[in-house]
Amino acid sequence: WLGRGRGRILSLNYSKFPLEILQNVAKLQGVSNMRKLGHLNNFTKLLCNAGHTEEKLGFTYEDIIICLRLALLNEAKEVRAAGLRALRYLIRDSSILQKVLKLKVDYLIARCIDIQQSNEVERTQALRLVRKMITVNASLFPSSVTNSLIAVGNDGLQERDRMVRACIAIICELAIQNPEIVAFRGGLSTILKNVIDCQLSRINEALITTVLHLLNHPNTRQYVRADVELERILAPYTDFHYRHNPDTAEGQLKEDREARLSASKMGIVAAFRSWAGIISLCKPGNSGIQSLIGVLCIPNMEVRRGLLEVLYDIFRLPLPVVTEEFIEALLSVDPSHFQDSWRLSDGFVAAEAKVILPHRARSRPDLMDNYLALVLSAFIRNGLLEGLVEVITSSNDHISVRATILLGELLHMANTILPHCHSHHLHCLPTLMNMAASFDIVKEKRLRASAALNCLKRFHEMKKRGPKPYSLHLDHIVQKAMSTHLRRDQYRVQKDIFILKDTEEALLMNLRDSQVLHHKENLEWNWNLIGTILKWPNINLKTNKDEQLHRFVRRLMYFYKPSSKLYANLDLDYAKSKQLTVVGCQFTEFLLESEEDGHGYLEELVRDIVHWLNISSGLKPERSLQNNGLLNTLSQHYFLFFGTLSCHPHGVKMLEKCNVFQCLLNLCSLKNQDHLLKLTVSSLDYSRDGLARVILSKILTASTDNCRLYATKHLRVLLRANVEFFSNWGIELLVTQLHDKNKAISSEALDILDEACEDKVNVYCIVQVKTRFLSIPKGFSYLNERGYVTKQMEKWQKEYNLKYVDLIEEQLNEALTTYRKPVDGDNYVRRSNQRLQRPHVYLPVHLYGQLVHHKTGCHLLEAQSIVPDLSYTIRSPMLEKWEGIKQLKAALWALDKDRNPFPFFSSRRLVRNRILNSLTLPNKKLRSSSDPKGGKLSSLENKMGLRRNRTVTEPCSSMDFTRGDDFTPIFGSVMPFSSS
Repeated sequence: WLGRGRGRILSLNYSKFPLEILQNVAKLQGVSNMRKLGHLNNFTKLLCNAGHTEEKLGFTYEDIIICLRLALLNEAKEVRAAGLRALRYLIRDSSILQKVLKLKVDYLIARCIDIQQSNEVERTQALRLVRKMITVNASLFPSSVTNSLIAVGNDGLQERDRMVRACIAIICELAIQNPEIVAFRGGLSTILKNVIDCQLSRINEALITTVLHLLNHPNTRQYVRADVELERILAPYTDFHYRHNPDTAEGQLKEDREARLSASKMGIVAAFRSWAGIISLCKPGNSGIQSLIGVLCIPNMEVRRGLLEVLYDIFRLPLPVVTEEFIEALLSVDPSHFQDSWRLSDGFVAAEAKVILPHRARSRPDLMDNYLALVLSAFIRNGLLEGLVEVITSSNDHISVRATILLGELLHMANTILPHCHSHHLHCLPTLMNMAASFDIVKEKRLRASAALNCLKRFHEMKKRGPKPYSLHLDHIVQKAMSTHLRRDQYRVQKDIFILKDTEEALLMNLRDSQVLHHKENLEWNWNLIGTILKWPNINLKTNKDEQLHRFVRRLMYFYKPSSKLYANLDLDYAKSKQLTVVGCQFTEFLLESEEDGHGYLEELVRDIVHWLNISSGLKPERSLQNNGLLNTLSQHYFLFFGTLSCHPHGVKMLEKCNVFQCLLNLCSLKNQDHLLKLTVSSLDYSRDGLARVILSKILTASTDNCRLYATKHLRVLLRANVEFFSNWGIELLVTQLHDKNKAISSEALDILDEACEDKVNVYCIVQVKTRFLSIPKGFSYLNERGYVTKQMEKWQKEYNLKYVDLIEEQLNEALTTYRKPVDGDNYVRRSNQRLQRPHVYLPVHLYGQLVHHKTGCHLLEAQSIVPDLSYTIRSPMLEKWEGIKQLKAALWALDKDRNPFPFFSSRRLVRNRILNSLTLPNKKLRSSSDPKGGKLSSLENKMGLRRNRTVTEPCSSMDFTRGDDFTPIFGSVMPFSSS
């Protein structure tokens, strides 16, 4: 064994080594600090290699601890740090920890934590030892060390102690493992104080979640003082004279208050994203939610502005820009408003479509809707809408505009996700109308109320219109899927006023007025009128031989040809860029409809574009298209011209004649052309079998990882756009992508297939490519004959029902918090950057839910007594432990007919009959209103129990039973959702 001391090597054996170490460490004189440090380090190595038994060490643990204890009293911080490190390696179980505490070593550990004299190495070792003590046995954790940690947590920021965050993290860890000692020593107040101190969302959330975790279970809820602890995070908003630190200088009060408001907002939002926080802040009486809403009625502009931001965050709504103009603010929150992720260099059309086009889910609920419905209902019941009306009518323009948009968003949300029985809470509009019409109130309030009504009308029009594609590429896909004609009326102004009459004289007059024939200043031409001429009914080059029309066409073609460097060199952000591109697409259609007379011009234009593609791209990166203006100029819109032609049979022939498809196929094999492939995939029409699908298939399988991933994502665009016959060919491509070597691509394809399976036609198409589904009788029979169903039933009963709960709560945690799960799945991490878009959590499919789609599956469930066992778990839950609560959640999800919880009853017969009855009927049909032996849906409940769905309205499972059956609701204490 080799050990170093004073630069020389000591040769030691196992029998003499511990004795020499302990003798030298315990000596008060005659041994230098450097030698003691070497011996302590050697002792740590011995523990790592020789083991921990007293027989091997030759001393009792008490003797060893007594000797190491002396090292903690040494004047040298390095020796003290080495002693702490040795103790950390020595403590391996509870018995050794008990001996350490019996010998009062904890007071010396607390002393090391308290000392702040450039001894970070020592304090770091002390904190590591503290964490080891928590890991070994948190119930033995000493109050002396707890006091030191709390002291640093309380005053560390003022003293600029660099260990304050580490101490707070340890307090949080200890609060989870041993909440009693933390609560009795005031640690929860320290945690909540630091919530108001921290402006980093991931740390702020971790702190508040610690307290919420204690509130979530009856055994630990007692340690959190009701109406006191959690409500502290509201103080910066509810106390106008709030001072976090009494010694804050007057000149820093404003900056300090802004910081506290920001931290408080993070804490409030995090609290409202957990069951414990919602229940604590929304309970009847003087609750936190009532305090927040009540503050809105007090004319303090700073607090109102901050509270509005809190509400926008709670409801996952985009925050409007600060402006006095309502239209400007409204455009900033329009879903169709351009986002940076929609650029060609980023997510492009695939990212835009995921925001604009709705999810295909029909039967599966979005759990985020359930969560938002609960929170919205709580706020509405406590007078939020009335408070917003007060803010709108009594605040300055900036705040009034934001409050108006928030009111509109909440009214729309309430109308969308709240049940009909809650509609009587939405009567804030009559209040606004009365204020706008009444002359008994102040004139300024009356005018603001009137302006708010007009603004809400515009907001309603925007919501009624729905999200519209921003890019012409997505608009091209959607319009083609809706109709054979490309209708871009939203980009054409004054379309009808120019169509005076269908005569040659009118056409010639409009040709002159368009200015195309008069001068060559292209951008000064009347492009509105040019678009109207190109769409003129019954007019084309074949039917009209006038030379002026041919001259008009030649000038337009010269403008659009890449070789002219006119249209192609315009910037993407040019004011008329969309209009010029739309007219260009109309121009290609005009030439296409002109048959032989226009095909010559069209061929010349297409060949020029192909020539531009060939000379602008190459094998070398410096010759790639993106370095020739593709990212920043309208040249990228030439692919829309190809897409427009690919929608028509004659256009496809023109593309083949001009070798466009061959050019694109050749370019697909080149490197450094990712942007080109994105444009190719996003522009072509795939509704017909042909070379366009060949190109798509090649990009999906033979291009780079990034291009294959984007092409796979584009299949979701085609699915959501409801492209014609997508199920016949798109599903097969997605199934092929499941075998991609890149995990991100195969996962994306699996997610798209999961969404596609909402439509039965897609399910049957998947079955055609040898993929089996239990929800289809044919698939069930195939899998059952091979023993798959039996094995899966056993796995679900043993473990998968519980894992299903974990899966749902994991998805909810990722949607509601800053948690992001790494790809390797090792651990969770937190991220401060919040996603801009509201996430969706569609309920995963459940094995039992798939089996009940047909009678054979229902008989299997009944034969194995699945329902009686699960119903017993619901009727007799074990709520004392987390395992019992988890089993209850698993039973609720397993018996959920629509993946939505519904009340269960203590009558076993009714549980069995009702559940089987609701499970066996088709999911889209209204369930039978009667039970085999009683139990009937009352007519009142049949009317009032209707709940909203994306496509259908069907009754909730609200049931009326005969007198002989006792009703035992259990949802008061446990709900099948994530707890934090």
